[in-house]
Amino acid sequence: MRIAVFLALSLTSATELPRIHPDAAASLLSTGKWWAQVGDHVVHTPHADSGLSAHVGDYYYAYGSHGALNDELLEKRVGGAGRVHIFHLPEGKDSLATSLPKVAGRRDSVSSLVQLSHKDVLSDAKLFPDFELPPDYTSGLSKDGEQMEKKVVDSITSTSVMQQLKDLVKLGDGTDQTRSYSNSKATANTVQYLQQKFKDMGFQTCRENFSDQTDVVAFLPGSESGSVTVGGHYDSRPFQGSAPGAVDNGSGASAVLEIARAVASAGVKPKKTLVFACFAAEEPGLRGSEEFASRLSASGAASSFVEDHGKTAEKLMARMCGGDTEATAILQANSFMRSKARRRENGEHEALVMDEIAWKSPSTTGPVVNLESYDWADKVLKHLAGASKTHNGDSLKVTHSNNPFGSDHMSFLQKNIQSVLSIHGDDESYPHYHQSTDAIDQVNPELYTLITKMNAGAALRLAGVA
Repeated sequence: MRIAVFLALSLTSATELPRIHPDAAASLLSTGKWWAQVGDHVVHTPHADSGLSAHVGDYYYAYGSHGALNDELLEKRVGGAGRVHIFHLPEGKDSLATSLPKVAGRRDSVSSLVQLSHKDVLSDAKLFPDFELPPDYTSGLSKDGEQMEKKVVDSITSTSVMQQLKDLVKLGDGTDQTRSYSNSKATANTVQYLQQKFKDMGFQTCRENFSDQTDVVAFLPGSESGSVTVGGHYDSRPFQGSAPGAVDNGSGASAVLEIARAVASAGVKPKKTLVFACFAAEEPGLRGSEEFASRLSASGAASSFVEDHGKTAEKLMARMCGGDTEATAILQANSFMRSKARRRENGEHEALVMDEIAWKSPSTTGPVVNLESYDWADKVLKHLAGASKTHNGDSLKVTHSNNPFGSDHMSFLQKNIQSVLSIHGDDESYPHYHQSTDAIDQVNPELYTLITKMNAGAALRLAGVA
């Protein structure tokens, strides 16, 4: 009876793929039809008079909020469930007249299009599988390096992360708690606060100015080439009025501060340059991370921030810091980087991005983090999962999505820089998203601490310890 209901519903619309219950999928094979499971139902070869193609390869799927679909995508959408959308594109994914909404916030963008295949299963269990570490995985650190990593991670506690977050959330314009990019006074106060925090920790800092916005960047120079960025955006929503943004994204920006504090307190001497970045203006379209990643990409994959061969370092710092007056001091303090012996083959850059890492969904049985990135960012993915296994054990469930979208990691991935977003599980269900009620009482301290520890450990594994 249930199957008949699904079939009846499918026949009522000529613009949707027909739907049946998963138990009936096997019967489609005898009729030569393709099928794919989407959530709690199966879609299959459409009827000849539907106006839709019979070829499975003419369909593509993407992941993202329904509200992010533009008019063209809504017109092409022929199936889906939740955040999974199937589009009818018989002329290929490049036939869209409008660009996919990618450069936007979490619920205003979608992932890249993926061609549908026969017997695809598009469910949360398949789209967010548990991340499995390969049996031969190692941290890559020496015993001394592992001890240093433990020292750093052990100093990160629920008390310390929550204090960082509470202090950040208090900021505003004197009237409202807000870090909205559109509030110039609140933004200036936040920038001053973040830079002073990094300075108090002993880091060399700069303000990366662009347009009317400012990224706040702190550096811990390494002994070799390459860099590892630990980043998160500091701006919040709503754009007007009260916008404490405790979860989105006070949690990510404060975690950057907390990891930086732990690294500084432990006296870490990294091989790759460690960069702590608080990005501006993520909410209106990933603007801060795009500026940062563009400058980083332009600096050259085989160069560190502070290598000095002629005027290379001066040019690199000028590019990253946009003429900030402190760039000169950074160069002078690190003239030792001129040594040719310190050049190594590991000159690439990687980035750890944290956004919405502190809300525990009631639909999850325990703390869950999703590592979102393309599979080719495997080095970063493995070190995140490996660090969580070492420091969190089974306390944090680690899942992985190969359909990234809608946060600052995209700015790096689009430039072929390995980057992974850490985000709490079931993020779409957060009821206080972009509301003035996104306050400190929505934060789960246990989950928040576990994810922060994971990123701290991964940062040292990626950077190496001298």
